[in-house]
Amino acid sequence: MVERNGGGTRAVVLAAVRLFTEAGFDATTMAGIAEATGVSRRSLFRRFGSKEDVLFAEHDELFETVVRYMEASPESPTDSVLAAARLVFQGYVRDPEITVPRYRLVRAHSRLRDREVAMTARYQAAFSRHLAEAAGGGRPSLEVEVVASAVIAAHNHVLRGWLRDPDDGGAWRRFDEAMERVRALAAPLFEESGEAASGRDRIVVAVYPGDTDPVELARRVTEVVRERG
Repeated sequence: MVERNGGGTRAVVLAAVRLFTEAGFDATTMAGIAEATGVSRRSLFRRFGSKEDVLFAEHDELFETVVRYMEASPESPTDSVLAAARLVFQGYVRDPEITVPRYRLVRAHSRLRDREVAMTARYQAAFSRHLAEAAGGGRPSLEVEVVASAVIAAHNHVLRGWLRDPDDGGAWRRFDEAMERVRALAAPLFEESGEAASGRDRIVVAVYPGDTDPVELARRVTEVVRERG
């Protein structure tokens, strides 16, 4: 049995996740979730709409928080997006009671995977828009899309490892390392040096072996630009 635990968003999601895990996603009804949480069925439908909406309710709230954060952030475009990705990661790791079983449910149901893919696309689009607007507006360039994709890929790579082993204490260290790699990739695209800002163009010629790792290459070029800036 799931205890009646109040009508807050987290309480409803937690009760739903437990029901989905114990009885199965398909067998669980909105009426069952309402009974488990002490919320009327009518109120539950009005607030969430469907079982899928309940399961991803905290995702939707987190997305709105992330968008507002980027809009208000005084940091550079890259720093704002990387900090936003950190907020997303924190939203997962702070509540393993929900995120770990939800991960297992998503893996088992294709329509839930589709919903999560759509959420990931929303984050990538939001990151791209923020970077593009900071770079002068207009449609996101290829470079902007590459950086936004890299943020998502790095975040998801670390997140998948944590979801498989939530007790691993090294997740935040790996996350920070992953974001630093993205920063190295983004730096030549979004961080102006003093000379560039004053309108003087510079050319940096770098020659490295053909098998040099792209991330390492970006880091080295960035160091040279900063040393000569």
